[in-house]
Amino acid sequence: MERTSWSYELPPAGAPDAGLEQYQVAGPGADEWTATALLERDDELYVAAAPSGIALTRRLVAIPWSAVDRVDHDELTIYIRGLAGAVELDPDKAVENAPADARRVTELPPELSRLQATGDVAGPRDRVRLFAALGAAAVGFVTLMGVIALITEVDSAWTVALLVVPAAILVLAVVLSIQAWKHPYARDRAGSRPR
Repeated sequence: MERTSWSYELPPAGAPDAGLEQYQVAGPGADEWTATALLERDDELYVAAAPSGIALTRRLVAIPWSAVDRVDHDELTIYIRGLAGAVELDPDKAVENAPADARRVTELPPELSRLQATGDVAGPRDRVRLFAALGAAAVGFVTLMGVIALITEVDSAWTVALLVVPAAILVLAVVLSIQAWKHPYARDRAGSRPR
């Protein structure tokens, strides 16, 4: 991916998000990316995205709007068809509140500015993965207390090995929690819409 030489405007530090900023970017070549800004240059729109998933990263990629497949406001996700035509932005060319070749756009494009729900209910969704993490944590702690009670009552060395059971359940709870945290608005695979 080539690095562009044009300057670009980013949101000022501490400014509230506008438009599609902080939406997740998903698609071929973009896994766990985060939109930092919507940019306009020579009447063309670009989505400036952080490949690391951290919006404050120094590395940004400008994805042309023509590569955007759809925007799901329920999932807060921008789905792209690929990275064809995308360019890497030079971190030294970023400006805040100053003239730039690519200016920050705070309003959505006309086709997205109409209020529309893209699913049954607009907004973030509670998902099975989140409830599974909470349930696994609860079961893990109850099991841990039961094993500890058993260890204190039974005078045998083998009962200490039972600590593996609640430990495994608690590790599962942590893994599910991390997945739910990394993908806060994505649907579970079973609940995804057919394309």
